[in-house]
Amino acid sequence: MKKKSEYTLTKSEMQVMNALWSAGKALDVHEVVSRYDEPRPAYTTVSTFLKILTTKGFVDYKKGAGKQYLYFPLVSRAQYTSRVMKEVKDSFFGGSASKFVQFFVENESLSEADIKELLSLIPNP
Repeated sequence: MKKKSEYTLTKSEMQVMNALWSAGKALDVHEVVSRYDEPRPAYTTVSTFLKILTTKGFVDYKKGAGKQYLYFPLVSRAQYTSRVMKEVKDSFFGGSASKFVQFFVENESLSEADIKELLSLIPNP
């Protein structure tokens, strides 16, 4: 069985997480739904995804007013992105950062500005 921190997000779960990450505060289900573009998913759908995300260890909640629960992320966008990108690097590129970058250089239409920006990220020895 996977540890909670080893789960990955589905596309629908990622939409819920993006709403929570962009909010910067705990949200109730109605507030999460309101952050979707039209047509918005049903309240019950988002509520189900929040329960799944809680089980997976990505989200927790605290008691709000009355019967309301406020949901907040336990994992930051940067933490999740870093973990997923490491998994991709390890799975598809044998753990090689240079092969990982090479793939994008060869398969993306990089502008001169993109290339300059990438080169500026490399520290001078």
